[in-house]
This record gives sequence, C-alpha cells and structure tokens, in this order.
Amino acid sequence: MAKILIVDDSRLIVHVGKTILTKSGHEVILAQDGLAGLEAAKSEKPNLILLDLIMPVMDGYQVCEQLKEEDSTKDIPVIMLTSKAEAADKVRGLKMGALDYVTKPFDEGELVARVNIQLRLKELYEALQEKNRQLQEMANRDGLTGLYNHRYFHEHLSKDFLRARRYHESLSCVLLDIDHFKKFNDTHGHQTGDVILSTLGRLIQDSIRDSDLAARYGGEEFALILHYTDGPVAFCVAERFRRTVENHEFHEKSETLRVTISAGVATFRNEQIHDSKELIEGADKALYLAKEKGRNRVEMYGIED
Repeated sequence: MAKILIVDDSRLIVHVGKTILTKSGHEVILAQDGLAGLEAAKSEKPNLILLDLIMPVMDGYQVCEQLKEEDSTKDIPVIMLTSKAEAADKVRGLKMGALDYVTKPFDEGELVARVNIQLRLKELYEALQEKNRQLQEMANRDGLTGLYNHRYFHEHLSKDFLRARRYHESLSCVLLDIDHFKKFNDTHGHQTGDVILSTLGRLIQDSIRDSDLAARYGGEEFALILHYTDGPVAFCVAERFRRTVENHEFHEKSETLRVTISAGVATFRNEQIHDSKELIEGADKALYLAKEKGRNRVEMYGIED
C-alpha cells in the first residue's frame, strides 16, 4: 500500500480519484489547492503525488517546480492531472519535473496502471540507490577489520581539517600500531595475526564516539580522527585505549594471547601544523618517539620529556 496525495480544486475529481485508489489498496490524502498541496507533501511525505494543472492562486506548474526545488520533496514522483489535450501543456508539465500525466475525467484502469507503474519505478530507483550506497560503503571499508580504509581516511581528514581551520575548532589525529607485530606473525602465523587485527578493529570502534572516525591505515597501523578534541583529551583517549589493549585477552583456538600498542597524537591548533598532511606527520613523529622510548606508550607531538 502506498500513500498518495491528490492535489486538485475539484471536489468531484478528488472524490473519484480517492475512491479508485482506495479500492486499489492505497492510502489517499487530499489537498484542494497548490499551497495546501505543498504543505501536505512536506508533512505527509507521500509516495506519489497526483497534481492538477489548473488551480487558482498557484497552478500545478508552480507547485511542481517548488516540489522539485525542495530537498524533502524533490524525489516524490508527480503525475499531472489535466483536462487539456494540447501536447504543449503536457510537455511543459514534464519539463517541470512531472513523470507522467493522466487526462480527466479518469479512466479507472488507466489511472491505476499509471500510478502503479510510477510507484514500481520509485521502488526500483530506491533499491538501486541503496545498493549503490552499500557498494560505496564497501569501497570505503577495510575488508578485514571493517574500519574505514587508508584512502577514505585521507579524504575525510582533508575535509575535516579545512572545517576545523575555518571554524577555529580543535581536531586531533592518533596513529597507533601493534608492537613487534612482525615477530608475532612469525611466531603465531598470519591467520592468528588477522584475528588480532580484526579484534583490535572492533575494540577501536567500541572505544570512540560515533562522531569520530577510525581507519586501518596500513598493515598493523590504525588511525583515528577525533573531532572537537584538543591535545590533552586526545592523549587521554589514546592512553585509555592503550590500557584497554594491554589488558585484553585475545583468544585464538586454544591460545590466549596478549599484545600492546604504541600511539602518537597530534592536534590542530598546534602552531607547527598548518594542513592535514602536517597533522598526520606530527602524529607519525609522535608514534616513532613512543617506539623509541620502549613501546607500549603514548606520545604527544610537540611535547617531549
């Protein structure tokens, strides 16, 4: 069952249209002029609109034009209702964004058929949009951990940095990797290493806010973007996660394993950081320092003991 809005100033036409479409199993909403039709389209969010061409105050062309300009209504299919037979009127309606037209008085079979065709096309279009969204999401994700991938991380960070600079916001980047992971793989095998990576990805996702972003940066290295987060808070986030990993037991087959991580934190508004590239470089230098100082620790770019 679909929700259909009929916009027409003729009481007879809306009564006939409602009777036919209700009998076909649809829910029908009525509006007797263009302004009421626009309001009903925004508030009721119908699946389809039947729109009369000739109405007082605001005609169907104007209504259709405004529907297509409004984000909340632009994707609702519109079928024009016209008693005119001139092709020019029909063409004008189609140019305004209508997808089809029905001539009044209605032929019941034609009205139902044209409505159902547009509803089916809308359903197929929405399914295609959802499939494309899913494919795009898959293209942005790392297959093993489910986190965002290296490419998406850089695209996102570039946009976030520009916004942070424009609005004078704090933005922090954390780079972290697993200590001695090559040795771990050599000892326990790459399959076990993959279990560690995927589990770590889940732990990271569970440790950050929905507004933040986590990515697998490459190999055993991960990256976080912490929005509206200054240096001290970002350091605390990284340190809390370091302790979480240190205390976590990773189970694979009959083995109980433990790993540690090292992390580097960099924050904009540091006077040494002017773009997203320098933000990443700062976090990378801090990560390198954490490794130099013995690993299983967090270091902050621009702050040294």
